[in-house]
Amino acid sequence: MKPTARLAIVGLVGAIMVPTSAIAHAASPTRAIPAHSSFAPSYAGSDTDAVAAISNQDRMFLITVHQDNLAEIEAGRLALQNGRCEAVKRVAQVFINDHSRIDNDVQSLADKFDVGLPNAPDAEAQKLLAELAALSGREFDIAWLRMRAAGLREAIKLGKQQLRHGRSPEVKALATAAVPVVMRHLKLLNEAKRRC
Repeated sequence: MKPTARLAIVGLVGAIMVPTSAIAHAASPTRAIPAHSSFAPSYAGSDTDAVAAISNQDRMFLITVHQDNLAEIEAGRLALQNGRCEAVKRVAQVFINDHSRIDNDVQSLADKFDVGLPNAPDAEAQKLLAELAALSGREFDIAWLRMRAAGLREAIKLGKQQLRHGRSPEVKALATAAVPVVMRHLKLLNEAKRRC
């Protein structure tokens, strides 16, 4: 599965829930997701039970989503530096905020389930980030929007796979909670495409 597609699952669901008229409001960096919100619910149980309750699918989902979050955060930072269109920069800030919050929940679950997380995006995502870093202005904006949209499509697939094959209720809850975020990100990207 391509990293750009996997990145998208993290934000897909939110776009469905947000009315089109609220896109500009949602794009505000301070309105992305309340700072006090948490994507992952807490379940009681011993640490031994937690580690035993996670499947390989659950582990791979946490690792993949973490790497995708790291890539989306870096792509957002690049957009703030290299982008020309203000709509791209606003969406980039929303992505940074949302993926940072989601990744906090991913890291909490990874700690609970004793899943080691990499410190960087995967090799393919790093290659795409390097390609983006070499661009600027309108050329950057177009490439950034295209790559983020492809990432969201892959993220949807990743989330569906987790919901079908995952075992941990907590990891599945994380995937479910990410759906509205992914959907909102899709709407924000579409709005930015019209403006840029």
